[in-house]
Formats: sequence, structure tokens, C-alpha cells
Amino acid sequence: MRYIIILSIFIGVSYANTITLETILKSTKKHNQHAKALEQHSLALEAKNQANTALDPIEVFATGTRANPTDASSEYEYGAGLSKKILLNNIQAKEQLITRLNNQATLLEKEVEIVSFHHTIKNLYHQHCIDHNEYQSLVKNYNDFQKLYNKKEKAYNYQEISKTELMQLAIEKNSLSTQLQQSKMQKEQSKKSLLSLAYIPYKSTNRLSCQDRYPITQNITLPKDSYNLSTQAYKKRLQSSKTTLQRYSSTIDSLDVTMQYDKEIDMQKYTVGLSVPLNFTSKRSQQERVTAMYQERTTTLEYHESMHQKRIYAKQIIERLKSKAIMIESIKKNLKSYKNELLPLIKKSYDLGESSVIEYLLNRQKYYQLKQELYKTQREYYQRLFGLYSLIQTKE
Repeated sequence: MRYIIILSIFIGVSYANTITLETILKSTKKHNQHAKALEQHSLALEAKNQANTALDPIEVFATGTRANPTDASSEYEYGAGLSKKILLNNIQAKEQLITRLNNQATLLEKEVEIVSFHHTIKNLYHQHCIDHNEYQSLVKNYNDFQKLYNKKEKAYNYQEISKTELMQLAIEKNSLSTQLQQSKMQKEQSKKSLLSLAYIPYKSTNRLSCQDRYPITQNITLPKDSYNLSTQAYKKRLQSSKTTLQRYSSTIDSLDVTMQYDKEIDMQKYTVGLSVPLNFTSKRSQQERVTAMYQERTTTLEYHESMHQKRIYAKQIIERLKSKAIMIESIKKNLKSYKNELLPLIKKSYDLGESSVIEYLLNRQKYYQLKQELYKTQREYYQRLFGLYSLIQTKE
């Protein structure tokens, strides 16, 4: 019973220290400052928009005069008044909307960077998992070779093999030990880097699940929401240009109203004034509309060209991913043949003295070189995969 309890505690602790990709992404979203900074930037842009489009303040003016009439005593005359510019046809709301739409487009384009960062985190997770698999493979390789070396060392003591053969085995064992240590350091370093970016404290007992990796497949279908952020930003800028056209299409867009009181020597005057700017007498509104039309065309051309290039690049990446997936499958088949057929025959031949130690070592090295090629190709596959997801701006 005591052993069962200890085993249960051990399993529980191991499970608690296992970190999944979902946990890493949640921690990144919670603690990373990019999204928070973007939110504050949004508030700052809107506040600036409100400030730039605020109505002009009411103006107060006053005048004072000392009058010296020829047929009367000197007196002071004075006047005071108010003036106010009044915007018509929802001009203020349209100007705010023009700027707000452009600001929203800018924020959407910045959000692409956040999406790309999250895919970078996913890639680092998968790279570490490959580092872990490579390390486990090297551990097994080293342990198997250590058993062989111990066996051959005894054979040397009984003078069944030469010292040269034992030295060759010892050199190989030392080389494997060095590779193992390097792989272990690489595995721990990749874990430290990933957890640091995800704001998760590093502990040597922590391990990543690696059971939730994206599958390696030849057929990759792009989601329907591909390039969604860029498309939304384009629509915002287009709408901004159209609103600008509406804004400068009004014949009369403002009024200037003044109210004034004047106290003269022998009378009091109350004056109300109204001035109307005639836009048709100036080319400003016309040129603003022309600017908006050119901007609309520019936005449309740039968007379609950008989408064209992105789609071409995405197709190229998908073709390369397919090629990598085929290569990975081929390497796995070769490794299976080596492991189940060729290596046992080579080892048996070596044990029986039918082949030399050099032949045996060369075949083992070729097998593990194939494994290194497998891990390298897997790394390249995931590097390209998450690069593709960043390009198409998917949040999956």
C-alpha cells in the first residue's frame, strides 16, 4: 500500500509539472505587454481624435473708446460680444469618423505583430519538443553503446579483441557522450527561452507535454479567415476615403454667428451677425475630394498587390511544406528498415567477427545521421508552418 501511495504522489507531481501548449499561450496572452500596449495606443488615438476635431471655443471680445464730441462733454464708449462657429451637416461627426477609421486600420495592422508573436511561441514549443526527442534518442544510443563497450572491454581483458578495436570503441563512446551533453544543454536552453517568453518560472522539474503538437501533414488547407486583419484594415481605410468625399461635398458646411452690444454716447446698440463661407469660391473642398479619390485608388491598388504577393508566397510555403512532409515520411521508412533489418544484421555480423569494428561503427553512424536529418527536417517543417500561419494572420 505504501508503494502505491508513493507512486500516486509521484504521478500527481509529474502531471502537475507538465506544461501544455495551451497553458503557455494563456500565460503569454495574460502577461505579455503587446496587447495591453495596443489597447492603450487605441485610447490615446481616440483621445487625440476627439481633441483635433473638437469645436472651436466661443470667442469673447470687447472694445473701449474715449469719445470727445465737439458739442458735448467727453465720455467713454464701449462694446462687448460673442462669436461662435457652428458646423453643419454633421461635419464634426464625419471628421471624427474619418480619423477613427484610419486609426482602427492602423491598430489592426499592429495586431498582425501580436498574432505573429503567438505563432513564434508555438514554433519555439515545437522546436523544444524536437530537442527533447533528439536528446532521448541520444540517451538510448549512448546507453546501448555503453552496454556494447562494457561487453567488448571484458572481451579485451580476455584477449578476445585487440587494443586498437577497444580504442576505436572508446573514441566513439566519448564522441557520443559529448553529443549527449550538447543535446541536453540545447534542450534545457530552448525550454528556458520559451518559458521566459511565456512568463512562466523555469524549474528543472518542469517538462513540456509535447503531446499536443501540430501534426505533420502533406495537405494543408488555409482557413476561411486568412488575411482577415489586413482585409479589415483595407475596408476601414476605404470607408475613411469615402467619408472624406462626403465631408467635402457640402456647399455650406459652417456658419459664423456673432452677437454684440455697443454703448455709445447717446445710444445703445444690439447687433446679431451671420457669415457664411461659400465653399464654391475656393478650390479647397474640390482638392480635398480629389485627394480622397486618389487615396482610395492608392489604398485599393496597394491592398490587391499585397494580397497577390502574400497568396503567391503562401502557395510556395505550402509546396515546401508538402515536400518536407514527404521527406520526413521517407526518412522514417528508411530508419525503420535500418532499425529492424540492417542494424541487427550488422551487429550480428560484428559479434560473430564477420565484419570489422569500422564497418559496424560506420553503419551505426549512418543510422543516427538519418535521425539527425529527421529532426532537422522536422524543425524546418514547423519553422515554415508557423511562418505560414503568421503570413495568413490566422489565430488558430
